[in-house]
Amino acid sequence: MLKTSKTSLLLLLLAFPLQLLAQREAANWYFGTKAGLTFNSGEAVPLLDGELDTLEGCESISNANGDLQFYTDGKVVFTRNHQIMPNGEGLLGSVSSTQSALVVPKPKSNSIYYIFTADDVRSYQTNDGDGDGFNYSVVDMSLNGGLGDVVEKNIQLLDNGSEKVTAVGKADGQDFWVVTHYRDSFYAYEITEDGVNETPVVSVIGPNVSDFNNFRGAMKSSPVGDRIAICHTIFEPSYRGELRLYDFDRETGVLSNELLVDESLVYYGVEFSSNSKQLFASGKIFDPAQDRTTQINVVQFDLTAPNITSTLFTQASITNNFQGDLAGSLQIAINRKIYHSIPAVSLSVINSPNNYGLDADFRAFDVTLGGRTSKFGLPPYIQSFFESVVRAEQFCFGDETQFFIETDEPIDSISWNFGDPASGANNNSTLLEPTHVFSSTGVFTVTIDVNFQNGVSKTFIEFIEIADSPQVNPFVDLVQCDVDGNDDGRSIFNLNEAIPLLVDNPLGYTANFFLTLDDAIENAQNIDPIGYANTEDGQIIYARVFQDALCFEIAEVRLLVEPMSQLEDRVMPACNRSAGPLVVIIEVGDLLETLSEEFPGSDITFFPTRQDALLETEVVTDEFRIPITAAPEIYFRVEDLNACAFIGKIDLEILFSPNIEDQQVVLCPNEPSVTISPGPDFLRYEWSTGETTPSIDVSVPGTYEVTVFNGADCDDTAIIEVTRPDVPMSLEVVVRDFSDNNQILVEIDQPDAYQYGLDDNALQSSPVFDDLAVGPYTVFVWREGCLIYEETVLVGGPPNFFTPNNDGFHDLWQITARRELQDARISIFDRFGKMIKQMRGDNMGWDGTYLGNPLPSSDYWYRIVLNDGRTVTGNFSLKR
Repeated sequence: MLKTSKTSLLLLLLAFPLQLLAQREAANWYFGTKAGLTFNSGEAVPLLDGELDTLEGCESISNANGDLQFYTDGKVVFTRNHQIMPNGEGLLGSVSSTQSALVVPKPKSNSIYYIFTADDVRSYQTNDGDGDGFNYSVVDMSLNGGLGDVVEKNIQLLDNGSEKVTAVGKADGQDFWVVTHYRDSFYAYEITEDGVNETPVVSVIGPNVSDFNNFRGAMKSSPVGDRIAICHTIFEPSYRGELRLYDFDRETGVLSNELLVDESLVYYGVEFSSNSKQLFASGKIFDPAQDRTTQINVVQFDLTAPNITSTLFTQASITNNFQGDLAGSLQIAINRKIYHSIPAVSLSVINSPNNYGLDADFRAFDVTLGGRTSKFGLPPYIQSFFESVVRAEQFCFGDETQFFIETDEPIDSISWNFGDPASGANNNSTLLEPTHVFSSTGVFTVTIDVNFQNGVSKTFIEFIEIADSPQVNPFVDLVQCDVDGNDDGRSIFNLNEAIPLLVDNPLGYTANFFLTLDDAIENAQNIDPIGYANTEDGQIIYARVFQDALCFEIAEVRLLVEPMSQLEDRVMPACNRSAGPLVVIIEVGDLLETLSEEFPGSDITFFPTRQDALLETEVVTDEFRIPITAAPEIYFRVEDLNACAFIGKIDLEILFSPNIEDQQVVLCPNEPSVTISPGPDFLRYEWSTGETTPSIDVSVPGTYEVTVFNGADCDDTAIIEVTRPDVPMSLEVVVRDFSDNNQILVEIDQPDAYQYGLDDNALQSSPVFDDLAVGPYTVFVWREGCLIYEETVLVGGPPNFFTPNNDGFHDLWQITARRELQDARISIFDRFGKMIKQMRGDNMGWDGTYLGNPLPSSDYWYRIVLNDGRTVTGNFSLKR
């Protein structure tokens, strides 16, 4: 194993006068689609309670102890309880603004915060070329039970502006500058204990960005406050970008000494390292042939170099897998790491941004968001939050970590707490520049209490990350297949596949690869690990393995190429699990079972292309999605002990999933059985009863499961619940007739659980039938599609008139249902109360005569005593 020396790393403390409260104000972030991170432990821990859903703009602020105060997307302000703050809607920021909002605490106040909101290109596009301007709102945290209230809103500082804003502490160590940009000018606003000075210091410098379509891009001050960097994301008249750097006077607010750092990318995000000596920016490559932006590059410049522009170092080149022309934000955290955000389920991170080149240690998509997603924005802060005056060296486990104080202010006394109680008495020190051997790996919170000779006492914190010294296998073989058919010992490699061979537990480790040992020691001129083409069989390259970039070991990797027997393409059936028409979804587990029989004991992985299979990129783990227009094919790689054995192609015979649904079926009380079925036209059926027919008859309520097949492993399962409806405990049909409103009423338990029908009429939910004519009716009671009960009843009553003219129609007055009411006693009276006729219910009726003489047309009255004892009265007309 090649032992190496460890060089120093500059770390900065959160060092400020107490008036700035600059300890953990930037500890909690909310951004993206309800994503969040907290850095209170020194590590990025996901927060899952946020309410923001923002494309770019976001901001959050905590107090000096790291307790969340509020957060915003520039339009809506949320309390720490994730509720909208009173008067917290309608701010003039935007979810689609690069830096829509920035929060500044009022100096010497424990409760007042200012939310500065930047302009938005979209506001110009929708307001006939006018923006919403640069504004600020005021939050009073003493109100609303300590949750805050927006007491003033949208106080305008500029009537038009750009999407850029940054802030930094003034030279007095107490007040702040808030800086924005518009066209060819920078506007610096002073924030003091008296509030916001609305008369800015204006620096007319740099290009005149006059087209509002080009107002996108971030701006940042260095933490020490001596420089400002700005990105111009140019969309019109064509894609391009600029990264410019200016000197900034923290006393006067004036910008000077413009430097065009680079214009090779469509720049968007920018950030300084905590020591203010390194500058990072994100930008997209513009491809004129395609007339669009493509790769996202994260680049670095060394600000200590005599020629800054010549120090461009590409930290990462990320494939553009999403629509849009923004390269994503860069933001420093209180742990001194810089994070990069584009739409994804994780953030990328620069672990050691105070270092230049490979020593900065960029890790793509290394910081999980706990299932939430990021977009293009991260919350900006007062950059002075990240300034400090302490340098530390040596971070390998077992080494003495050395601390150095770098300040011109005389110190009377100092007290160190290394946040390492397991080290016993050594956890504390009163030396000016102590050393400490940390007891384990991990992140430690170092607290420094300083008493200056001028009588001021300050407390600082620092997160120190101690990395494990890698235990590296000194020599490994990385075996690749030779897939071109020529036994020449040459192929292409994914060198990252050597990392699990080099380190037994590779979690947290990475490696850079080099052609020579000297390059590996210097950490310079690394080779791209993806797609490296070896020069000969058995070529030796060098891997620099590390957790911390300056705590590493170097090992040799031998690249071996094995001749591969050409596998014939094979055709395999595969089930389409997609419910939509535009994509085919294949579960690779369906294929793995078959291949495992052919290659027992081997590791088999799947890839969308042969190149991916060779380089082991874009691994398909669960589902393989194929656009309906693409060839239905997939590639697989067979390995034994991490050595490539075979690469093969599968032509997929697409079978379509049955896609059946669960059912609920009712077995009616008067039916002995019911037939259940998932549907016809499937190749095979498997019932939980053991039957294999398309349908089965069941006579017992219960749960039945059926699986249908359209081919091997192309199946779906449904649950069919068979239930029998409850029948009523009591039921009676009551007829209320011989009245002006004849009714039939069904008296039943839980009447709302049933439906009711009368003859052939539609079902109804009410058990009452009104305004019925006399005559017979059949009453039906239903529940869950089952006929529970039926009964035929008779509604009785006399006619309203009769015409005794022997024409065969209405010649007699008689009651309905003579047979059923044969014992009824009927009396008929004229208008003077004289009884004219008496008869029984079964009588043929009255013919309109009295003592054989016809009576005249008039109204007559009746009294009927029914069989059940009721007496009904009424009148009718005799018409001649």
